[in-house]
Amino acid sequence: MIRHPLLLTASLGAAAGALGGMMGVGGGILLVPLLVHVMREPQHEAQAVSLAFIIATAAVAVVPYLARERLDLGLAALLAAGALPGVVAGARTAARMSALWLRRAFGIAVLATAIRILVAPPIPLGAAMPWPWPFEVGLGLGVGFLAGLLGIGGGTILVPVLTLVQRMPQHAAQGLSLLLIVPVGLVGVVTYARGGKLPTKLLPGLLAGGALGGLVGAVLAQGIGGRSLARMFAVF
Repeated sequence: MIRHPLLLTASLGAAAGALGGMMGVGGGILLVPLLVHVMREPQHEAQAVSLAFIIATAAVAVVPYLARERLDLGLAALLAAGALPGVVAGARTAARMSALWLRRAFGIAVLATAIRILVAPPIPLGAAMPWPWPFEVGLGLGVGFLAGLLGIGGGTILVPVLTLVQRMPQHAAQGLSLLLIVPVGLVGVVTYARGGKLPTKLLPGLLAGGALGGLVGAVLAQGIGGRSLARMFAVF
């Protein structure tokens, strides 16, 4: 186990937070590999730390989105209704099994979505097309389960579904994703902590760097057009 100087953890947190705030995903999808390969943390502990990290990042990064976008709070509530039990189930599943094959399947799904967005970036045409409420709750359940299983916010799945399928503008979808990440992260990290998988020594630097990076990333995102932001999301 290598030592964890505050400057290094703050730098990692700032990098993951900036990308997460700009893309509306919290940053966990970048932070977990960094913790495993740079900080030499075990997979389960890295995922627990990531869930704690995305709470701070998303809570700060969502502020510029709330100020400039009309976020659908009703939809956020429906998604949360499914996501909160989903993240508990995902975290408990992760504690009992190796997530290697799921991470590979998830990577394929993310790659396919990225290619779809790069080929034809989502441009809302006409009114949004929200799903019936049971399907929105089901979407939240799936997003929450992946968040708990992999230690990420779930925005890499939620944002493409909202933009590509439900025709939500890119900025609004990213803001909604960040809004959902806060309660999902809270429930997820409590579940991991109860299993003794949360190494708190990493949190001060990561949270400080993540909060600052998340705010910077979210502010930068407000000045980028929806089409360009969609392509950046796909590359990310």
